[in-house]
Amino acid sequence: MGLFDFFKKKKQDNTGIENSIFNSVQFQDQICALALWKLEENNMNPNIAVYEMKKAGLNDEQVAIILEKAKEISGRKLKPSSSQDQGIDKNLFNSKAYRAKILDHAQQLYFQNNHRYEVVRHELFKEELSRKQSEEIVTALQEKNTEMVNDFQEKLDSGVISEIKITPNPEHTRGNTDRDQIDRYIGYGAYQMDRGDLDNALELFDKAIELDENATLAYANKGKLYALKNDTEQALFFTNKALELEPGHQQILENKVDFAFELFQEGKIEEDEFILNIKDVLANDPENPNALIFIIQFYQKENLIDDAARSVRKLFQKYYPENVTIQLMVDTMNMLPEEQAMKQFDIIENESGEEAKYQLKYNKGLYLKGIGKYDEAILLYDRLNAVQSFSWNYYQMAIMKNLQGKTSECLELLKTTFELEPELKEDARNFPQLQNLFANPEFINITK
Repeated sequence: MGLFDFFKKKKQDNTGIENSIFNSVQFQDQICALALWKLEENNMNPNIAVYEMKKAGLNDEQVAIILEKAKEISGRKLKPSSSQDQGIDKNLFNSKAYRAKILDHAQQLYFQNNHRYEVVRHELFKEELSRKQSEEIVTALQEKNTEMVNDFQEKLDSGVISEIKITPNPEHTRGNTDRDQIDRYIGYGAYQMDRGDLDNALELFDKAIELDENATLAYANKGKLYALKNDTEQALFFTNKALELEPGHQQILENKVDFAFELFQEGKIEEDEFILNIKDVLANDPENPNALIFIIQFYQKENLIDDAARSVRKLFQKYYPENVTIQLMVDTMNMLPEEQAMKQFDIIENESGEEAKYQLKYNKGLYLKGIGKYDEAILLYDRLNAVQSFSWNYYQMAIMKNLQGKTSECLELLKTTFELEPELKEDARNFPQLQNLFANPEFINITK
């Protein structure tokens, strides 16, 4: 086991390294080597050595033991003031001139070291600040950076700053750049894309891909960028590149549906190619709602009713309250013989939770209404209202009573409907199946 394997075992509660590990000869040899290295490097100033050992998980007592061993091995004395972690003179540290100077220096360190506060702390230790003093400067730096960001954003929002270009660092090359920096390029690119600077955004996404050819989000963002440039073919191309790396990424799959549909609408791809794209999305995300909507409509058009019914069942399970789901279900059932349609309703009911079952029965009522079985539909809605009153149940019952010529019953049901949902009055005033009532004084009165 190497030193870094021991580091992985460090605890976060300052209880130190387990005694069984700490007391082993192998561990003490390796941690002493680390301490000696940092002591020699810093002219026997123990601050950095202490910092590194605490980072490895040692507690104060264990640090003291290792420092004593290192001192014996080296035969040299530690700097007394540093070993007590006194830091620099308090009056000097608290002076305005020094604080301004050290804060500027800390900010330079921050920008030179990929925005890592941990490195700033480390470097301040080297300059003989105590842990408390270093932490105070880092906190002040964090506050200063926050103020800068907020001020910059205010100037952007107000229009004081209208142009900003983020230039990739030529020293960042593949193999010597960490994951965080690659993610920053993607983030910078997304920011510039939101601002409308598409050229700079593209430059940043390309830099991320140059550094990591498997940067999924860089390809996905390039897809969105080309869509903003109205180049939907390129948008779909880069979206597919992203999906080669992460085939199941739901948001990127959603983008693929959008871009494929745009190309189809623009006449740049034929329907068969559009449907291949939709089937590809469903192969990786079988519950993708927009893809299911498109495939159901395609199956209906091609009279592939069994396929349409299977896809309707999938759509219904998660998106049962949506109007488009209700309409597609009823349209599909209307294409089946009644006996088969009723079997499909039974299958879906067995697959559904209680809330979905209520919606399913409402849909079944619409189907029965559509095939003229008004009494069965009204009975079904009556039973649903016994479970939970719903304005649209009463509304559908009123419409069917009107179709049966039962005007007084229709009007009573409409009153109940409007008590539950007054907004339906406007719908009733324009609904074709209630047109014969438009001149009826009572209808006019209750729909005011």
